[in-house]
Amino acid sequence: FRPPARPERARPVTPPSPPAGLAVLLTLSLLAAFFAWVSAGPFWLAVGHSTGGTVMITQCAGGGLTQRCRGIFSADGDRFQAHGVRVSGVPAGRTDTGSSLRARMTGPDGSTAYADTGAGRHLRWLLGLALVAGCAAGIARWTGATRLAEERQRRWAVGLALAGPLLITVGFLAAAW
Repeated sequence: FRPPARPERARPVTPPSPPAGLAVLLTLSLLAAFFAWVSAGPFWLAVGHSTGGTVMITQCAGGGLTQRCRGIFSADGDRFQAHGVRVSGVPAGRTDTGSSLRARMTGPDGSTAYADTGAGRHLRWLLGLALVAGCAAGIARWTGATRLAEERQRRWAVGLALAGPLLITVGFLAAAW
């Protein structure tokens, strides 16, 4: 004996709230822009668009995640020298003023020298670009693009929601080149 099947109730489609959708769009777009900005330089370093050299530490403050270091970057072959650059990835035992480390920069107009090697250099851009993708998915979901009734409109709306953060990212990658 089987119990009678319950009739399925159609879920009402609730239209998105325009003020809430706009607030989410603005917030997630700004977050996507931030994540794209901080990931652009490390991305170019990871794919090989960089200049190797040596950075001399001029000052370090803090420790662990709050460590902030500055230094003078000298490119290999005396191609250029950059003063007052941020130095990322300085090992804890190498923070003394005057310490020299191998580092990479994206070019003479870069503002950060990256002294870290290994998985750290890939983690910087992978995590940031994954967060950009998450912001794009959030924009599509919470602005109501995925809840539109007509399939063609829904595809266009989701495509535009995903294209916004992608274009922001492409812009920051071009600027960091």
